[in-house]
Amino acid sequence: MANKPRTRLLEKYDILLDHLDFEYIRRCECGRKLENIVRVLRSGEEGYFPQLTTFAEERLRAVLPGSRVLRKEQPLATRHTLAEEEWDAISAQLNQWQDEMKSLAGAIQTGGPGEKPDLPPVRQVLTGPHAEQSAAGRCENGKKDAEGRIGSCDYGRWDQYDPEAEMLKMDLDEERHREFVRMQNQKNLAKPKIEELPAKVELSEAERGAVANRMREKGNDYFRAKEYREAVEEYGKSLSVSPTAVCFNNRAMAYIKLHRYKEAIADCDQCLSREPQNLKALLRKAQALVSNDNRREAYRVYGEVLRLEPANKVALSSASQLRAQLPDLPPPNAVRMAIEEVGSSTEQQDSTDDIDFRALVKPKKIIKDRLPEALKQLKADTASALRKSVATAREGPEIRLRPGTAGTRRTPLIEEL
Repeated sequence: MANKPRTRLLEKYDILLDHLDFEYIRRCECGRKLENIVRVLRSGEEGYFPQLTTFAEERLRAVLPGSRVLRKEQPLATRHTLAEEEWDAISAQLNQWQDEMKSLAGAIQTGGPGEKPDLPPVRQVLTGPHAEQSAAGRCENGKKDAEGRIGSCDYGRWDQYDPEAEMLKMDLDEERHREFVRMQNQKNLAKPKIEELPAKVELSEAERGAVANRMREKGNDYFRAKEYREAVEEYGKSLSVSPTAVCFNNRAMAYIKLHRYKEAIADCDQCLSREPQNLKALLRKAQALVSNDNRREAYRVYGEVLRLEPANKVALSSASQLRAQLPDLPPPNAVRMAIEEVGSSTEQQDSTDDIDFRALVKPKKIIKDRLPEALKQLKADTASALRKSVATAREGPEIRLRPGTAGTRRTPLIEEL
């Protein structure tokens, strides 16, 4: 009969791979879910993560202190696992108990004091009322024999029982279990072998993106397990397949954890060349610059973050700390003004010849001249006054003319005007 394929513990307990994470375990409040996660981590099927396993056990102890998963199994006590003095003490107690049982059995057989007359004989053919009870006991023991156990009254099989052989079997089983555990630990400690694709194989853009994303996720797993060197290697492989802004950003953070600030700044620049408004890349670049003792450049980067997001708490607090350390720094939202140089006097004279200064002296409001209207009104009033004076003169006495003025027309002098 062919062996059935072994079911993974993730499928058995209905656990996602993303659940094997520090942040998820920290937020999890379900004791049964934490027990299943601890079982998966202990099995080593998904990798060897001792720190994550310890963290999961501590979280389970805080949520469910009486969990059976936290109980530690005690190995079977054998002659090889116990100290020689302790084993001699246990053997002496067993031999003493055996001697006491033998003396008690001899006293019963020889009819010692306190013996009851209806006691059945030991290991002999039963006769009388005890035969029926023995037959019922043999029937019960027959059922137990089917399970591979020796009945309590099956003396024939007990005579053939060899305790030394049974103990040897138990020791062999224990050795097999230790060897199995050792082999599993070796598999977990061994680094996974990554088969590189041959150079002649040409992948499509979608395939390259899928392969790069898988390597990047593997690097994220190493980063969560605080294995930053392995994470940098996986990020580098992902970038060699398909360089992306996200992968550059993640590798920059891994470089910061390894105190390799120049490489982190270079990766942040690569990310910003693809995504100029990436706030995470700007903040990580500023953090690497501060750690690399380049505080003025870091202050400028924090200013760019505040121009994109004025309420960013990290940028505000870091910028205030840098201004406290360097008082001559300008405010983070200050703008540098461009100053243009002025040319020579001859060039300035030539440029002023083309300017129309008439537009500068043009009045804003034009007031109409009222003198012509005043003259017209004065002329009209004068004419009306003369007419009235002439009318009154005709109605009055005749006016004599001076000699030498006969035949001349009487016309007022005012009309000559």
